[in-house]
Amino acid sequence: MRIRVGVPQALMYYQYGPVLERFLTGLGAEVVLSGETSRQTLDCGSVLDEMCLPSKVCFGHVCHLQDKVDYLFLPRIISVSQGQYTCPKIIGMSDVLKHNAGKLPPLIDIHVNMRQKSWQLYQAIVSVGRLFGQGMAASLCAWVRAWQYRVRTQPQALTLDGRPRVAVVGHPYILYDRQVSLDVLGRLDKLGIQVLTPEMVRPGEVNKAAATLEKRLFWSGGHTTAGAALALMLGNQPLNGIIFVTCFACGPDAFVGEIIRQQAQRLDIPCMQLSLDEHTAEAGVVTRLEAFTDMIKRRRRL
Repeated sequence: MRIRVGVPQALMYYQYGPVLERFLTGLGAEVVLSGETSRQTLDCGSVLDEMCLPSKVCFGHVCHLQDKVDYLFLPRIISVSQGQYTCPKIIGMSDVLKHNAGKLPPLIDIHVNMRQKSWQLYQAIVSVGRLFGQGMAASLCAWVRAWQYRVRTQPQALTLDGRPRVAVVGHPYILYDRQVSLDVLGRLDKLGIQVLTPEMVRPGEVNKAAATLEKRLFWSGGHTTAGAALALMLGNQPLNGIIFVTCFACGPDAFVGEIIRQQAQRLDIPCMQLSLDEHTAEAGVVTRLEAFTDMIKRRRRL
């Protein structure tokens, strides 16, 4: 029987999940996903008092997997770009789990730190391969095949279709988790809005836009969110509004949200911030989205 490896569908999964799945499968593992976030997932993670909502969600996903797998795959992703760091909650999540989740299967929490040298990623890949009895060549080949899939499936930029265009920016583990975001993207589509997300902006354009800021953001998530927001606001195609979706008590997002607000004000683009947590009422979010989209449609008619 193949080794069963659990992958929580939380945090960095929304950026690298398909790559990690194919990489582990290529090494001979059987990948077990935790499934979409549910209310039960949130309730399980509520034992973490001083943590943000995405961290609680990750805890809940791990609880769902802990009795079903031989290993849990939760790499300690410290940095994915030179001179930048990921969020401390991502870096320390494996330690939080070890001290709060009770009896867990062995964690594969290999370090990925590209802050100074990009080759450290390949060291991590080879280290994971060894756990499954694979050599350097086989491990690197499995990673290359998995990464090529990510390149082929990158979202394409939308073309104009006559609907109002609104950029919705934030961390992928908020935007694409329908329970956490209360399905903001789907609700806007039903309200007749053409939605643009950071994944529709090429990395080069994100970096170019972020370089116009007075100071470089050393959080990779904040850098991508702010850079994508600026690129969308300064793009050739008209933007009718921008919504910044964040979770309560996220320190880095407090700075990023202010940057986005100031730039939107300077460009006369309507801007709204949605701050969510496990107590956010669905009706309140719906009301705010409806009011924002009505205002945008009225502005277009003037």
